[in-house]
Amino acid sequence: MNRFNFIFFLLASVTFAQGSKTDSVIKKQIEEYNTSFSNALVKGSQGDLVKAYTDETIFMPEHSRERVGSKTIRDFYKQWLAQAKIASYERKILDLQDFGNYILEIGTFDENLNLNEQNAFLYTGKYAVLWKKSSNRSLPPTIAAEIWGSSSYFDDKNIPNIDDSSVPKTEEYSFSDKLASEIKERNNTIRDFVKNRQGAEHAKMFMPDAMYLTYYTPILSGEKEITDYFTEHEKPGTLNIDKISILTSGIIYARTAIIEVGYYSVDWRDGDNHGNVKGKSMNVWKKDNNGALLLFRQIVNHD
Repeated sequence: MNRFNFIFFLLASVTFAQGSKTDSVIKKQIEEYNTSFSNALVKGSQGDLVKAYTDETIFMPEHSRERVGSKTIRDFYKQWLAQAKIASYERKILDLQDFGNYILEIGTFDENLNLNEQNAFLYTGKYAVLWKKSSNRSLPPTIAAEIWGSSSYFDDKNIPNIDDSSVPKTEEYSFSDKLASEIKERNNTIRDFVKNRQGAEHAKMFMPDAMYLTYYTPILSGEKEITDYFTEHEKPGTLNIDKISILTSGIIYARTAIIEVGYYSVDWRDGDNHGNVKGKSMNVWKKDNNGALLLFRQIVNHD
């Protein structure tokens, strides 16, 4: 099966209004899933952990490669549970956006784990889950995409070391439609802002009511927090970006938003220090009143 079969093209034109109030039935189903997932993780019930995933689910864990499909996701959790005992896990929903045929859930998580008899570690972060609604309201939604990341810097030794050697390499999405081409143009603009250290300009790529979930940082909400972050994070100085790529690996067309799954690579240099950073993201694009395509929600983590 082609890995891009998850992409859903609209038969009618796409509108970009703000997400409406989430259906109470689906909200309850998501809350019940979160409780069930937490219990399964603590008990080590691998089958229950993957029940909401499908063969097309895009799974983007922190400090690990993107995986597609329930089989590879099950392998991730098998490795996770083989190395760590989970004392507790809890999710708190902060934001639900209804995009018509999809719902985006954003929240925070706390995972108490003990890796290979080390001292207990509290893995605290934020997450985003894109839910695909079922045509049958009595059936729960399934997970189209999921991503998470810590709210502060942490040492890799505190979480399981996942072997990604069997995971297929992420490939760039081939597109020909106008909206996908527009997203590519926007990403090229962001690439130039990052390379040229134009943080304040980068921040203008977000809607005023946007949310930005980036690596090792709490959730940033609204124009001021996002602008302050990029102005500081991408200010001119000794750090230079030698090479950067921002690519799209898939697109999901919801009724009131476009959800892009992407990946990036950055070669940086700061004096005698240099390195490469790779990562992935889930980007929710909408159009403002002037027809400009802007980021409504963005979630980023490192591989």
